[in-house]
Amino acid sequence: MTDETDLERNVEVMSLLPNRYYIILRSTGENEFTLSAYDTTGKTYEEEEDFDSAMIIQEGALDMIRMHTDEVYDRGVSAIQFRLVGEEMLDDAEIEDPKIRKTVEGNVVRVDFGAKQ
Repeated sequence: MTDETDLERNVEVMSLLPNRYYIILRSTGENEFTLSAYDTTGKTYEEEEDFDSAMIIQEGALDMIRMHTDEVYDRGVSAIQFRLVGEEMLDDAEIEDPKIRKTVEGNVVRVDFGAKQ
């Protein structure tokens, strides 16, 4: 690794908030990317009961990306196309309800999966 790459990685790690699971993708060129995954919870996982849902989903997402990259890519393309069509439909229908607009605008999707069970 170069000093610049080490510096970028250190800055990335220092910017992570505690008690979270991260999957960070960075484009490196035409149809190429790097992936970094972080667990900033500080938890130790000695038994299955220690696993929480966020940790399990992170592991599942990493496995899907690793084992089914083409399928995940195709699903991403489909999701983007669906979002763009939805935005166009809202524009054509002149819908201004912020609750509806909020779900389809922008490139950041926030999902609340409900109360912890």
